Amino acid sequence: MNITQENVRLLLGAITNAFETHKEELCAYDRAIGDGDHGESMARGTKAGLEAAETLDGTAGVYDCFKAYSRAMLASIGGAIGPIFSTVVSELGKAARQSGQLGPQEYAAGLKNAADKVMALGGAAPGDKTLVDALVPAALAAAGAGDVPLAQVARAAEQAAEEGVRATIPMQAKMGRSHFLREKSVGHQDAGATSLHLMLKTISDFVNE
Repeated sequence: MNITQENVRLLLGAITNAFETHKEELCAYDRAIGDGDHGESMARGTKAGLEAAETLDGTAGVYDCFKAYSRAMLASIGGAIGPIFSTVVSELGKAARQSGQLGPQEYAAGLKNAADKVMALGGAAPGDKTLVDALVPAALAAAGAGDVPLAQVARAAEQAAEEGVRATIPMQAKMGRSHFLREKSVGHQDAGATSLHLMLKTISDFVNE
């Protein structure tokens, strides 16, 4: 199943519900090496995103809905994480602009563009203990999945992102607020990477179900 005009709002609703459900868990990860409000911020931002997408009329397509969702996230999530997650959502939407749907090729392209732009935006690279450590492996896995349906591409991306999250645990943070903790940041998984995996897992579960 691809993401189309008919089901895009259902997908965005699933993403929003996932962040509301897991907001306390995400706050706990962030509390260990950050401000502790990451989960609340993501739940608030995705709720605003869904409300914005649902105000669009019935002619709005995948690109339009993702665009509205990403802009509302940017406006409602504070700090550095707002622009980063807004970029991820925006690039997935842009990938669907020409075809009108988010299929396997569009999804892989969207993740690659998102990874490139997020690294350019924040200056983070793999190994810095940020969501890039989940996003880059996800993009590479999607690109390497081959000529298969979106369900398989999305699953490969999600599994790679999950491995990326686990890889952040032994890392020492080099970016963001947690880098001030130096070696004390070791032993904790990154909240942003965890959120990125949650988003990709929700997409994967949606298209597989």
